[in-house]
Amino acid sequence: MIEWFVYWFMFPACIGIVSLAMMLGIDGTAILTPAVILVFPFLGVPTLTPAAAVSAGLFTEFFGFLSGVAGYRREGLIDVRVGARLALFAVPTIVLFSLIAQFAPGLLLKLVFGVLMVGLALYLLFTAKSTVRNARLEALPAAVTDIPRVDESPDETVIRARNGKEYRYKVCDRSRGEMICAVGSAFEGMISVGLGELLMPDLVRRCKIPVSVSAATSVFVMAVAVFAGGVTGMLSLAVRGGVGAVPLTLLVFTVPGAIIGGQVGSRAQGSVSSVTMERLIVIVFAVVGVAFLYTSGIGFLG
Repeated sequence: MIEWFVYWFMFPACIGIVSLAMMLGIDGTAILTPAVILVFPFLGVPTLTPAAAVSAGLFTEFFGFLSGVAGYRREGLIDVRVGARLALFAVPTIVLFSLIAQFAPGLLLKLVFGVLMVGLALYLLFTAKSTVRNARLEALPAAVTDIPRVDESPDETVIRARNGKEYRYKVCDRSRGEMICAVGSAFEGMISVGLGELLMPDLVRRCKIPVSVSAATSVFVMAVAVFAGGVTGMLSLAVRGGVGAVPLTLLVFTVPGAIIGGQVGSRAQGSVSSVTMERLIVIVFAVVGVAFLYTSGIGFLG
């Protein structure tokens, strides 16, 4: 008999986790996936393999992004042309690395998780002075405005928001944006974190797309990517272990929690300064990364 309520506590936990993540402008899985992998063993509930936890995190995250895409679409802020181009790089990359994660040994995946999280923390630390993670930013840091335009498109893009505001810009450095999107998607497929942390700031810094449009477009790309990665992981679990290998008893609580948390967090987004957000993100990523490195090291030595 299936114990449907074994993970009941993940409903309120997921609301809090996704709300916090949305407020900080990071992937909810940056906190959700580590919680499932590292905390479940101490709670006396059935544990998930790291690969199953990553897949569940991606699938859950899609529903959190879905409400964000709907909101940005209503506001008319998504640059569909740029988003579709980036999705062409994001989808095959995240599918490939989601499959790699499924077949990687659990301890090795924990080690990779730790290394990549610490790496992301260091990257964000050294780029904090040019942070643009807050979607409501109007004045950009000098470190951003000083970055030169490279390979600027000859065609001007015009985005007319629902509130009447008009955004005019020429997309720059498209090849770099596509590369960053591919790297972030590889991270996302392996550890369910990375695409959002890398893509949105780069769209502003290098591609010179206005902050509001960059935020909306990156959410669109992430929604498409995490859906592809989540479905790939779930299908892989089902093929190798049957339907019982798919963590449905977890998803029935995390998915509605993510939907609610996405709405709560989006309303609070912008209430914390961009610099403070970046510092908190660095701390979260560093702590999570070190925790994974410690537990994987104990596992290898034990």
